[in-house]
Amino acid sequence: MTPAITEYATREALMQATAERITRALGGAIAQRGAACAALSGGATPVPAYRLHAGAKLDWPKVTFALVDERFVPPDDAASNEGLVRRELKPAFDGGARFIPMYAPHTLGEAGDAANALYAPLTFDIVLMGMGVDGHTASWFPGAAKLGEALDMDNPRSVLSLTAPQAEGSPERLTLTRAALTRASRLILLIAGEEKRARLEAALAGDWAPAAALFAPALPEPEILWAP
Repeated sequence: MTPAITEYATREALMQATAERITRALGGAIAQRGAACAALSGGATPVPAYRLHAGAKLDWPKVTFALVDERFVPPDDAASNEGLVRRELKPAFDGGARFIPMYAPHTLGEAGDAANALYAPLTFDIVLMGMGVDGHTASWFPGAAKLGEALDMDNPRSVLSLTAPQAEGSPERLTLTRAALTRASRLILLIAGEEKRARLEAALAGDWAPAAALFAPALPEPEILWAP
């Protein structure tokens, strides 16, 4: 059975709904246990939602932001997801929010090990996933080296370094593993445009793509949000 897709008439409405979900998840976690953590994706699609969320009235010193994946580039590189999140959520960081990086100025493998150590203790109140037109999510690219390891539910790692030759920005990547997402309370899959929706529906109908790996019994059922 194909999962339900929550549709919005405009991308503006989609971004507003996404921002509201992030804010509610973090606010609820702060109320329940005094701390909150969100793992966020890069790319252009979620940027307006981040800007809206950054204007929320939250107890920012109790909030930690992490990444779903990262290009192996320094934060001042235009392709850096860390740089994007820090820019778009600047009011939150100015208010005291914390950030857990993936990139480190080492070799790719060493950076992956360092990020894995940082991310291993984290649990996620909300994880915002995106999807490319090729069906990738996180840095789980079709044909990527170590894709099988990234999707292995028995992999003890939280972060894996891998190479995906077709990946934009940098073929060298750092990514959450699918096993790490078992520590998420909520998964949001944010997609925009007819082409991405068609690819997701095809993947879930049997024309497999990595994004279909999110729909696994051990993971929270992803909430799919879409606008044309």
